Amino acid sequence: MKKFSVQLLGGLFCIYLMVCGYFYFVQTELIFRPVKLPSNTSYSYPFPFEERIFETPSGASIHAIHAFQFDSSNKLVLFFHGNASTNKTSALKFQLFLDEGFDVLYPDYRGFGLSSGDLNNEKDLIEDMQFVYSEMLNEYEEDSVFVVGYSLGTGIAAQVAAKENPRGLMLWTPYTSILDMKNQNYPFLPDFLVRYPLRTDIALSQIEEPITIFFAEHDRVLPIERSLSLKKYLKPGDRSYILEGQGHLGVYRNQRVKELLPDILNK
Repeated sequence: MKKFSVQLLGGLFCIYLMVCGYFYFVQTELIFRPVKLPSNTSYSYPFPFEERIFETPSGASIHAIHAFQFDSSNKLVLFFHGNASTNKTSALKFQLFLDEGFDVLYPDYRGFGLSSGDLNNEKDLIEDMQFVYSEMLNEYEEDSVFVVGYSLGTGIAAQVAAKENPRGLMLWTPYTSILDMKNQNYPFLPDFLVRYPLRTDIALSQIEEPITIFFAEHDRVLPIERSLSLKKYLKPGDRSYILEGQGHLGVYRNQRVKELLPDILNK
């Protein structure tokens, strides 16, 4: 009986190790769900724009859409999108900021859209986006660059803003961290397996510039019950709003966001 128990425990432990290994290797697909676009993809937007390519020091090629004013602007929104998405997207996401006098840069991460390279860990992801940020400082003053993140992109936006000095940071439907999401869905897996911790909570406590957070009341993707804990990391003067009746998708269409945006961007 004792021998059988030992064998059973050994078998269960082997299964557990296999599950851990599986999670470690598939988490990029699981978390990011990257969408690639054909190399001949064409873009059409009802405003002036150009396609940009940023060749990073690590060898990745980051593709971005740079939308701009008919009259040259000296202000920029750097927009980080969510998972399973690309910069071939709704024109309204650009127009929202263009209408406030901001140009918009919308990059795709490695493995997304027309960007090349493979995501391996958080360092790859954040350093790519920091490089894009630094390159845009050749064209815009840093105090005129506003960082915005949506869904998965909120963790990326917060990390970049914590390492740089933008005009401000705005998060739509954020999460505390990927670690927190792992603990919610897979609490039996150890934290060290997570290659993309994306600690939004820690990043917010390091940002001196103004922060604004929009939570969606009916968010079923990133439940508001968990993300509301981010409020305790905000400093005096930062702002947060709960968008009543709003789900995870379509925040850029929300009338409350449109009403508050001019004050947030120009604070």
